[in-house]
Amino acid sequence: MRDLSRAIGYCRVSTQRQVTDGHGLERYIFRLKEFGLTDDNIYYDIESGDSETRAGYNRVLDLVRCRAVDTIIVPCFDRFTRSALGWEKARAELQEYNVELQFLDGGSLDLETPEGLFTSRILAAMAAQLRDKNKYNALQGAKYFREKKKIYQAIFGFVKVGETVEPNREEYRSTGKSHAAIAVEAIQIFISTGEIGGTIRKLVEKYGVERVSHLNYKDFPRDISAFKRWLLNPQLWGGICYYPTDSRRKIIVKSEHEGIISQSDHEEVLRLLKKPVGQRKKKRKNPLANIAICGVCGNRLEFHSYDRIVDDVKKSHQHLRCLGAYNKPGKPQVCDNRKYYRLEDAIAFACKHIQLASVEIAKRLDVESSPRRETIEILELKQQISQLKALNDPDLDPVIRSKEFKLSSAYGRLEIENQVQVGNVNYLEAIKGLFSLDKDWIFDIEIEELCVLFPELIESFVCSPPPEGKSPGGKYSKDSPGVFEVRLRT
Repeated sequence: MRDLSRAIGYCRVSTQRQVTDGHGLERYIFRLKEFGLTDDNIYYDIESGDSETRAGYNRVLDLVRCRAVDTIIVPCFDRFTRSALGWEKARAELQEYNVELQFLDGGSLDLETPEGLFTSRILAAMAAQLRDKNKYNALQGAKYFREKKKIYQAIFGFVKVGETVEPNREEYRSTGKSHAAIAVEAIQIFISTGEIGGTIRKLVEKYGVERVSHLNYKDFPRDISAFKRWLLNPQLWGGICYYPTDSRRKIIVKSEHEGIISQSDHEEVLRLLKKPVGQRKKKRKNPLANIAICGVCGNRLEFHSYDRIVDDVKKSHQHLRCLGAYNKPGKPQVCDNRKYYRLEDAIAFACKHIQLASVEIAKRLDVESSPRRETIEILELKQQISQLKALNDPDLDPVIRSKEFKLSSAYGRLEIENQVQVGNVNYLEAIKGLFSLDKDWIFDIEIEELCVLFPELIESFVCSPPPEGKSPGGKYSKDSPGVFEVRLRT
């Protein structure tokens, strides 16, 4: 039986990928434990073999200097070092403290003999030469891939086809949705919430915690760092990144492959990721701002929100309330209408009214439109809509309608900038077209789009207390939403 009381083990791999994909470090540690070493006596690094700042490597040399060990066991020589100069420094210390370097592959180095020293220097030179060769091959391969715009591997949402990638349209987990559609959904969730952890939780709750496969391109990342790397990858919009971990040589070029999101959406992702985590969450928005008024005094209604914990679950409450019903510095109370109107109820009522009035809106907007030139934003939105439609996924219809609304908004802004006489006719004409296709589309668009739409269509939104009045306690019933009236622009 071996006496390993004064022996330690050391191993290393060069990259994190060798840990997660190839399980190289795990295999080395397993072999050292099979040899008889314990976890406490095994040191390792995830770093290049020519680095002299490796934490585990330097801890081993510290133990040598303390005369705490007699034997260092490594899987093979290049797992200890790949630097000829680094070996000479380590060899001098091993000789000084009479420590043996032993290999799992068989044999050891006798550093007290000329033959042993010669052998060690040959091994060090070979390890350094192999390191240089690997580095050269990697550089040449990267240069070739960069010149030909070839892609190393696909990420989630894509599949490798030859030397490029394309959106993965295979069904994901018998959901009726493609891998690409799930990837787009994940990105949309992150953009709307700004939270990587929250996005992962929503996806896991919906599609399960177990991965489809160990292959990264087959499923969305389950940990925050991997999900962030996925979000940062320009492959999502049709780009390629070379040297992603080297800030000095990092290059992003346009590829020929089809992306699953637009470059502008990816820029929004990057903008969110640059913010501190606490600042990523979007501020709550009120589409009825400067439109909602009190039916009692005519004052503007202000947006009021708060969070409440119920059964360990945080619930958000958003309301409208009359500005004149509360004493403020320099502004005494002028109204006794302290009814809180749920913003959700008010928005739903406004959307329903616009839906019912869609025919009148369409008639009012039946005018000749002016010619429009297309900006970069418009071109990108059109491309994104085209790409989403190409996925042929019914679950993406609400997203497509939302993008179509953004497109119409972009046309409206363009006409205002150009001071076209008809103003925002084309913008509203696009809305008219959407109503003619689907009168329910207004219920699917995001709150940001409603913030643009409501001021264009609504002159005022009047909120009055419920007709039954206050309860004996002097408060309005929470069950009654109040009385709403929508006055459309003419």
